[in-house]
Amino acid sequence: MKFPSIALSHIELYVRDLAAMERFYTELLGFVVTDRGVGDEGMVFLSRNPNEHHQIVLNPRPGFTVSESPVDHISLRASSLNDLRRFHGSLFEAQVEMETVSHGTTWSIYFRDPENNRMEIFTDTPWHVPQPCKFAVDLALSDDELRAYTREVVAKMEGFRDVVDWRKAHFSSVETE
Repeated sequence: MKFPSIALSHIELYVRDLAAMERFYTELLGFVVTDRGVGDEGMVFLSRNPNEHHQIVLNPRPGFTVSESPVDHISLRASSLNDLRRFHGSLFEAQVEMETVSHGTTWSIYFRDPENNRMEIFTDTPWHVPQPCKFAVDLALSDDELRAYTREVVAKMEGFRDVVDWRKAHFSSVETE
C-alpha cells in the first residue's frame, strides 16, 4: 500500500512546573500562547507558526518522575480527510485499537505503536474552538456529513470562529519569515 504524506505537527509534554515552562517557551523562544485550559493548572498550547494552532502542549503533571517519559503523544498531520481515512483503514486492517475524535479544530485518530507510545494522526477542520475540546466522531460518515456534524457541535461553543480569523488575532506579533 502506498501511503499519503504526513508531517510532524506537535508534541505534548508532561511538565512539573507549568509556569516556568510557559515562561521558557514564550520569553526565550518566542512562542505565543494560543489557548489554555481552565484554572492555574490547565494545559497550555503554544505555537510560533500561524498555520499551527499548537506546536507544543504543556500538560501539568506535577507528580511525574524523571524515569517516566515526559511525552504524552506525538502528532502527525495528514493533508485531507481522505488521507486520514487511508491511515484509519490501514490501522483497522492491522487490528490496532483506535479512538477517532474531533477537537473542533481537527479530526483525529489516536492509537499506540507496538512499544505503547501514544500517537495521533489528524487533519484540520476549518474552525477554531478553545482547547482542550474532544468528542467522538465517525470517520465512516461522508465528508459533508462529518463536516455538518462537527460544525453542529462546535458552533455552540464559546469562542467558535473561522480558523482564518483566529490566526489573524493570535499571530500578529510573530515573524513568519
